[in-house]
Amino acid sequence: MRLRLVTGNAHKLQEFGSILRGLDCRLPLEELDVGSVVECGTTYYQNAYRKARSGLLSVLTAGSDDCIVFADDSGLELPLFGNMPGVHSARFRYAGLSERTALAAFLSEHCVSSTPARFVCWIVAFLPRSRRCLACSGAVAGTVTPESRGSQGFGYDPLFTPNGYSLTFGEMDAGLKDHISHRAQAVEALWCSLQGTMPLRP
Repeated sequence: MRLRLVTGNAHKLQEFGSILRGLDCRLPLEELDVGSVVECGTTYYQNAYRKARSGLLSVLTAGSDDCIVFADDSGLELPLFGNMPGVHSARFRYAGLSERTALAAFLSEHCVSSTPARFVCWIVAFLPRSRRCLACSGAVAGTVTPESRGSQGFGYDPLFTPNGYSLTFGEMDAGLKDHISHRAQAVEALWCSLQGTMPLRP
C-alpha cells in the first residue's frame, strides 16, 4: 500500500513526508503529478476534491488500486479583511505583485502592523479498493504582519506567527512547524481515519 499525493509542489511533498514520519507512518509517500488541475472551487474542500479525484482517475486508468490517493488545499485567512486571501492564497495578487510580497504590500498600504489570522488546510483522500472517500481539516490561529522573518517553509510562512510562539513559521525548524501546523493537524486527522477504515501494513 502506498500514499500518493497529488501535487506538483516539491515543498508540499517534503512537508507531508516530514509530518507522516512524525506520526510513525511507514507507508511509502509518492508524488502523483497529474498536470495542472484548475482550482476553481469556492472552498478548500472543493479544490482538494478536484485534485484528489484527478489523481484517482489517473491511477485507475493505469490499472493500479494499491494506494491511497490524496490532495490538499490550504490558505491563509484574515478575518478583519473578509477572510482574504483564503482559497485564493496561492494566486493572490496585489499591485502587480505575487503572493507573500503582495500580502505584505496590502497590509502596509492599509497601515496594518499585525492582524489576527489563521492557516486552514483541507485534505481529501480516495481509497480505490474500498471505494471510500475521506475528508479532514486542520487550522492554526495566529497573527500576520507585513514584516517577513525567516527563510524556512514556503508561501506565507515568514509572515505568520502562531499563537503562543514568538517565531514565525519561516523561523521555525521543520520539526516544530510540522508538529503544530494546519497541515499537520489535517494529516493527523486523516491518519487516524485511515487506521479506523482499513488495515495498514508497515
